[in-house]
Amino acid sequence: MARPCILLTNDDGIEAAGLHALIRALHAQGFPLMVLAPAHEQSASGMRLTLHQDLAVTRRDDLVDGLELNPAGPPIELVSIDASPCDAIILALEEFEQLFSEGMVPAMCVSGINHGPNVSIDVLHSGTLAAARQAAVYGMPAISTSLGTFDHDDYSQAVEATLKVVEAAVEGLPDTPANRLRPHGIRGPGQKDGRSSMGALRMAFQRGDVLLNVNCAGDWDGTYQTTRLGARWYRGAIEMSSVELGEHSCRIGAKEIVLEEVEGGDADALAAGSTSITTLATWPQTHPLATPDALLQAAREADLDGLPRWLTA
Repeated sequence: MARPCILLTNDDGIEAAGLHALIRALHAQGFPLMVLAPAHEQSASGMRLTLHQDLAVTRRDDLVDGLELNPAGPPIELVSIDASPCDAIILALEEFEQLFSEGMVPAMCVSGINHGPNVSIDVLHSGTLAAARQAAVYGMPAISTSLGTFDHDDYSQAVEATLKVVEAAVEGLPDTPANRLRPHGIRGPGQKDGRSSMGALRMAFQRGDVLLNVNCAGDWDGTYQTTRLGARWYRGAIEMSSVELGEHSCRIGAKEIVLEEVEGGDADALAAGSTSITTLATWPQTHPLATPDALLQAAREADLDGLPRWLTA
């Protein structure tokens, strides 16, 4: 049976090792891949858009040979855009018929694998998470995934953890998302259909009203935890320097990261050596499509393997 086509992106750039590791793994599992990623690193870019500028869009067939993929494997095409991760997603979802070969239609978006954690308040700044959220805003099922350390760049464990989540997510996924580009606005398919909380969450994921945020510990112990956002605080974020009289320069980058204990928090799971999997609402609390608090609470229920129960039910 043909596997659904996955749209891949990131914020570390199209030549990033984490993206390439994920490409190899997903391609080996038989997934057709549409890759559209920033030409250069765009870390901490959030949901920034590049407006009213001509943006270079380039096919990167040169990278495919270097990935050493099975030539008899599924289709794969790589394209870069000299812009932000959210720009990449908007281009990919609005113009994929012009950019990719006929028949390649994205069924789900995966953003990553990021180098470094995206937990707690990181989700407000992360370009990796923002790209997944942008895909969800466009009505796509979406996953953000990160290697939760800067201490090394061995992505093998993060790839393993991500594959397990992806395989669970594509189970029962339609080849073409019914809600892509949200043709019905706030009255999309399955908005109020009386499903159980698990069924409602699955439907919310498929129509892009919730997304998944995956973080694999740098020294992963093989366990998974279904989590909520934790509490990490960046202290001493500004380093000031004098340039000349009356002028200064500064650098932004925390001197200290303080973890405040939160029961079931993603940062806590990461510190304990687990892979955290957090269900996030796509929309702000007062938006008409905002996910009810009771449903987000139900999203914290885990199965026996530690994955969200709604994902595997």
